[in-house]
Amino acid sequence: MNYKILKWVRVTVSLIFVIGITAAFIFFVNRESIIFSQFLKIQFVPSLLGIFSGGAAVFVLLIVLTLLFGRIYCSTLCPLGTFQDTTTRAANLFKSKKNRRFNYDKPKNWIRYTILSIVAIFFIGGVTAPIAWLDPYSNWGRVSNEIISRFEQLIHNALSNIFPETIFFRSYAHFAIGSFIFALLFIFAVIIFSSLKGRLYCNTICPVGTLLGMLSKVSLFKPKIDDSKCNKCRLCVLNCKSQCIDLDTQSVDESRCVSCLNCMQVCKRAAISYKISWGDRAGKKSEKTEPVSNERRKALIAMGLVGTALAAKAINFKPLLSSKPKITGIAPPGAVSIDHLKRNCTACYACVSACPNNIIQPASMEYGLDGVLLPVLSFKHHFCGYECNMCTTVCPNDALKPMSVEDKQLSQIGEAQFFLEKCIVHTDGTDCGACDEHCPTKAITMVPYGDGSLYIPSLNVDLCIGCGGCEYICPAVPEKAMVIYAKNIHGIALKPTKDKQERVKVDNFGF
Repeated sequence: MNYKILKWVRVTVSLIFVIGITAAFIFFVNRESIIFSQFLKIQFVPSLLGIFSGGAAVFVLLIVLTLLFGRIYCSTLCPLGTFQDTTTRAANLFKSKKNRRFNYDKPKNWIRYTILSIVAIFFIGGVTAPIAWLDPYSNWGRVSNEIISRFEQLIHNALSNIFPETIFFRSYAHFAIGSFIFALLFIFAVIIFSSLKGRLYCNTICPVGTLLGMLSKVSLFKPKIDDSKCNKCRLCVLNCKSQCIDLDTQSVDESRCVSCLNCMQVCKRAAISYKISWGDRAGKKSEKTEPVSNERRKALIAMGLVGTALAAKAINFKPLLSSKPKITGIAPPGAVSIDHLKRNCTACYACVSACPNNIIQPASMEYGLDGVLLPVLSFKHHFCGYECNMCTTVCPNDALKPMSVEDKQLSQIGEAQFFLEKCIVHTDGTDCGACDEHCPTKAITMVPYGDGSLYIPSLNVDLCIGCGGCEYICPAVPEKAMVIYAKNIHGIALKPTKDKQERVKVDNFGF
């Protein structure tokens, strides 16, 4: 088998995925086409969370690939995995030939399984925050949105200063310092890990890598070392970025191997190769490798964790641990409820990047401690477009349910409240009506006020969808007279009536 060709195929596919996923968070790309958003759905955690809303096929495919070839997802489809490999190669350019070499490293299983257990307990209990903070795809989404996309915006605006007539200036609508620092610290840590120890994050911290590693123990094809051909030259060990090849026992730790094919490509004696493993050690006990019973036990535990998580999601467990603050954050359309958003969102920021009005931003404490970094609406710089449903079309899992424009126009994500004492009609004795003009559902109408010479807003909350048009445009300072308050459970507004238009025949102009 030509492993060199297979490796280049793997590298090509991995580059396509990392470019496609990153492109989904870039301004000009994600507004021109939704093709790149499809890459987001071929990720493990989104497919797991969205299994009951169309993600089942992708999830099953990823599990089958793992059971066939091991952790091919980590080496080929995961954008953070490709970034780690790229960082490792870049770091090697500044190292001596000796320091570029890897060595076998014993697995840090107690760290791996402790992190996976904590994430699993919270996830089964209805809290997705830990997995959202550690999931490789979601973290890459935050890095793409908070760092790569902002760097692209800086370049864009610099060019707009040079060519103002051809390139428009994109305003910096919002900047969530907490989210930016989180993304910056995360990517800095990964760069350090991968520069020094290759796939250290994948094989020590990442819960997805640990789970798929447990399943890889019983995969059909595994890397095998042929004792009769191996002369222990250590070429495979020196090139193993997972540091999982032990020549003392001439074995490969399949739970850490990411199927990169480096070892097979460099071996000059073809001593290491992918081979069918099922049944090759049946009834045997080997001092060199882990007993088959232990491998199966770990695989069963992994499948049990997945099954338990899916069962908990299916019966809609309420969070066992959850903060109970006053909810001030307004969830994007399609979120159904604040609890639904918390149970399903991994804060990948696909919706943040896709919003054309830039009103979706990372939450701080608007949802409580278990909702930090989740998407929340802010009407400080704009409002939710009446004809827009972009955020619901790019969500890779069930966090924001897909909605047609018509359904979105009736979805009550919040509810307006009018404060007469803050309205400039009352305080300044002047006409306004800006809220009425910007209300797309006509939930606001102007009625006579005082002696009848002025008009004041009148609010019909049954028609209000909480789009924020009134709050955004209200000129009252320092506090708005129209304020949108969050609805814990989204409702359905009454359909606005359309003014009846009559066709009038005109015989002449009247003069």
